[in-house]
Amino acid sequence: MTSSAGQTMRAKIGVSAALATPFTASGEIDWPAFAAHAGSLLGSGMQVVTAFGTTGEGVSIPAAARAALYENMAAGGIRSGQLVECVYGPSSADAGAHMRRSFEAGASGILLTPPHYFKQPPEEGIYRWYCEAFQAAGASCGPVILYNIPALTGVTIGPRLVARLRVAFPEIVAGVKDSSGDWAQTTALLAEHRDLAILVGHEGHLARAVREGASGAISGVANFAPKLLATLVSGEDVPLVDAVLEKLLTLPVVPAIKAVLAARTGRADWYRTRAPLEPITDAGERATCAALAAMAE
Repeated sequence: MTSSAGQTMRAKIGVSAALATPFTASGEIDWPAFAAHAGSLLGSGMQVVTAFGTTGEGVSIPAAARAALYENMAAGGIRSGQLVECVYGPSSADAGAHMRRSFEAGASGILLTPPHYFKQPPEEGIYRWYCEAFQAAGASCGPVILYNIPALTGVTIGPRLVARLRVAFPEIVAGVKDSSGDWAQTTALLAEHRDLAILVGHEGHLARAVREGASGAISGVANFAPKLLATLVSGEDVPLVDAVLEKLLTLPVVPAIKAVLAARTGRADWYRTRAPLEPITDAGERATCAALAAMAE
């Protein structure tokens, strides 16, 4: 089985930064800063960047605000075709409606979370949810990357479910972002679906996964270390990544990535997060983030 959608997405994504989202003092998206950050990463060699994923706190941002992505990024010089957007439900109708708007605006692809709240529902129910979401998106529905992050969603997207969905929707299912951190799951996906864009969320597994057929990564670490990620996606092991992850994973990851950006840019507004996440304020933790910024230079 060969997927044209998968081959197209594989060509687009070696590294895509899972963009951190900057906020104003009132908690709104700081669109000029967001576009500038995306532009700097695209300038590092990425073909696409990913908005409103886990690192981007997308689930904490109202859908109406996220829907304004394309117009606001265009005002900052970022074309819609340079953007993958993460879309959430939890209802299939809401997810489908958001995908429809995004594809009509020119999105390069969608990173689609499974339904969350009900933890690990039967595979048949997850399959039905995706079918309903794709049908709600309508004829405009383009390439979709299935987002496997069971620690947060309580839903595992395994090889059998992927197989069912790609048979039913061969022009839509383009890949899987596997953020399970489970090497056995990554290899199982590669064994059956390596013609899709299999994207690895755990940067420590990335080089090995690429050597075994993975496309690359949608990565939070790429916000501050795009050159490191590009080397890993070439299939080359870089011991530095383990040192980076060792420091990063001692902290709440999303606020820490933003604190690294604050240290790297000198812009304190990068510390801001949306509830329920809290910014890093501890001096020692900020020093760790400053060390991470220096390591990634």
